[in-house]
Amino acid sequence: MTASAYARWIDRRRRGVLAASALVAVAAGWLAARLPLRGDFAELLPEGSPSVRALRELAARVPSFGTILVVAESDDAALRTRAAEALAARLGRLDPALVATVTWDDRPARDYFWRNRFLFASLDDLRAARDALDRRIVRAKLEANPLYVDLEDAPRDSPHDETDALRRKLDEARAARDAAGAFVSRDGRMQLVVVRTTFDPSEVTPAERLVAAVQACIAATAAELGPRVTIGAQGDVYTALAEHRALLHGVLQSTLLTVSTVALGLVLYFRTARGLAALMWALAIGTLATFAAARLTIGRLNLVTGFLSSIVVGNGINFGIVLLARFLEEKRAGRRGPDAIAAAIGGTLRGTLAAALTAAVAYGSLAVTDFKGFRQFGVIGGTGMILCWIAAYTVLPAALAVLERRGLRARAEPALGRWLARLVPDRPRAMAAAGAVVVAASAAATFVYFAGGPFEQSLRNLLSDNAELREARARLARIDAAFSGDVSGGFVIAAPDRDAARRAVATMRGGDAARPDRAKLFGSIQTLDDALPRDQEDKLAVLADIRAKIDRAAVADVDDLRPPDGLRALGDADVPDVLAWRFTEKDGTRGRLVLADTSRNYDTWKIPDLIRFVAAVRGLDLGNGVALGGGMFVFADVLRSMESDGPKATVAAFLGATLVTAIVVGPGAPGLITLACCVAGTLLMLACAWLVGLRVNFLDFVALPITIGIGIDYSANIVARARAAAEAPRRLLATIGGAVAMCSFTTVVGYASLLLSANRGIRSFGWAATLGEVTSLLCAVALAPALVALARRS
Repeated sequence: MTASAYARWIDRRRRGVLAASALVAVAAGWLAARLPLRGDFAELLPEGSPSVRALRELAARVPSFGTILVVAESDDAALRTRAAEALAARLGRLDPALVATVTWDDRPARDYFWRNRFLFASLDDLRAARDALDRRIVRAKLEANPLYVDLEDAPRDSPHDETDALRRKLDEARAARDAAGAFVSRDGRMQLVVVRTTFDPSEVTPAERLVAAVQACIAATAAELGPRVTIGAQGDVYTALAEHRALLHGVLQSTLLTVSTVALGLVLYFRTARGLAALMWALAIGTLATFAAARLTIGRLNLVTGFLSSIVVGNGINFGIVLLARFLEEKRAGRRGPDAIAAAIGGTLRGTLAAALTAAVAYGSLAVTDFKGFRQFGVIGGTGMILCWIAAYTVLPAALAVLERRGLRARAEPALGRWLARLVPDRPRAMAAAGAVVVAASAAATFVYFAGGPFEQSLRNLLSDNAELREARARLARIDAAFSGDVSGGFVIAAPDRDAARRAVATMRGGDAARPDRAKLFGSIQTLDDALPRDQEDKLAVLADIRAKIDRAAVADVDDLRPPDGLRALGDADVPDVLAWRFTEKDGTRGRLVLADTSRNYDTWKIPDLIRFVAAVRGLDLGNGVALGGGMFVFADVLRSMESDGPKATVAAFLGATLVTAIVVGPGAPGLITLACCVAGTLLMLACAWLVGLRVNFLDFVALPITIGIGIDYSANIVARARAAAEAPRRLLATIGGAVAMCSFTTVVGYASLLLSANRGIRSFGWAATLGEVTSLLCAVALAPALVALARRS
């Protein structure tokens, strides 16, 4: 079908096309509105990596729960305790579908250690006490004999000295039993009430319900006890909600800013409100259809794809801009109705199709990566480009056909193209030579950039950052400091059985014991065995001997050393839940989980430290079937994957763009010019990134393949116009150049809106993509017309 026949077909069915677009808008809008947004990094994980396999295994075994730490603070210890009791009572009555446990006192743990205090004494101390008891019994018998004469002149020790080691252990157990407990801070001002949830903290709906209920409990308790008690709450549930709100706010803010700024810029450029309304309606259909397709195929958005709404708007509108600009240009030339629409479609189809396909290929190149999140980014972005192009060539022509019958006017040619024509020198050879110099310098700068290591070195620069999150992190840090840093952090090691867990722990502790302090890996290693006495059978034998000796002999001042009757070996089931829950799996199995954290020698927020630590831990022979789970292991795999996936995605994008350019633009000079501008823009983008010191992280490395697609987009439209009409370079810029500049404006707005995100990784992506956008436009408007002119001369 020719452009003229298609335009007349659209003109006859204009109302039907618009009615169908309205139905699509309703259905797609309904689906898109139900697209959930997940902000956790797990949504981005590389499939098949060791950390992800371990994470899946742990997810099947380890209960998935969040934690809320409610803190009662007061100078009055009694009032603080009353507040904790009242809070625990209220929190304990909350919906059991949301709350798994509420713990505010470790009295069961302290009672457990006190009841079994003799078993927790060391075997050496027990044996020493037994031997000392033997000596005292012998001495007592001798002293009871009237014929016994002590010929030694040495002074006698206090009767307690021979058993002091055991007495000290028992006194320590008594002091621990009577202490304030682990849920009271070291200064005695703060007391924790720990709420463990039945759901993962990343689940937004139950988290919102529970946080609201917890806040109601806090308000009621505060009203009951007065202003002398301060009550607050924190924990991973609060932090995850704050991250989600920051992400959602950023998405909405960037989308609204993109739409409003793009609309304002296009009104000033086209100076036709009705034409702009038609353009925005077509864009809305393409965008809604994109996210409806995402809802049907992927099901949710993640930390990266959440911001695709502004990117799809900013990039997907380009095709409609070029078509509308050409339509108004044809009207200024005297064409009307279907003839103007046909000329606009025929004159722009090749360039915009090349742009849409190369953009889709650039997004689609992310499918070669191991990142689930970035594959989704590529699928949604690529689909969006195709759907927006389809909407631009179906819905927009139908709307223009309707507006033509209502007297749509084309105002004077926009001045932007003429300004561009004046700014760019009309000297093709000089421009081409300057372009060659810039490309060579950019290539050298790119080499230096990558040779020096362009990757981000701190994971802190990937965190979200706003007032709410800063306050949440400050509160959690204060709680950690008040409770000796035992409240948060660490990672999980899961073994296939109890003995395997013990062997893994022995390997970890043995390895650290052989290292100097400056090289130790672990700050702490915790297992269920830490809550069980060691050498129990040997201890029970010694304790039985001590009990029998005390019962048989009349020796003064040793009653407190008599072990109670009924002592037995303790097993996993005897450990109270307050100690055992961290080592308990979903099926109730205890003891196969190990908790560990890094030593002070490693700051795992720093990527070099993270890589070294993960490599060292994985280098330990922990045994078959042992799974290491934790964010640091995931990030290590993400970073390794990024270093290999970045080049793969870039090569895939370039090869795909080359193929599309050869097919749509042409394999000869037009295609070569388009690719030359693409290469120049990409190298210039990397050189600029080096100049401004931009660090590459795993969120923004996708900017490079996307820039390749953009580099094709603008130059393809200029080259396509040059093929259709033998216009001089200045005339090319005066006509299609203005439209291309507006395309760049809308895309820059889409990327720049990401700078409003609370997430610093997303902001970095916004900077990188904006740089690529500007350099691609610069090469398209400065280099493409010059190369076209030189090609014509040759």
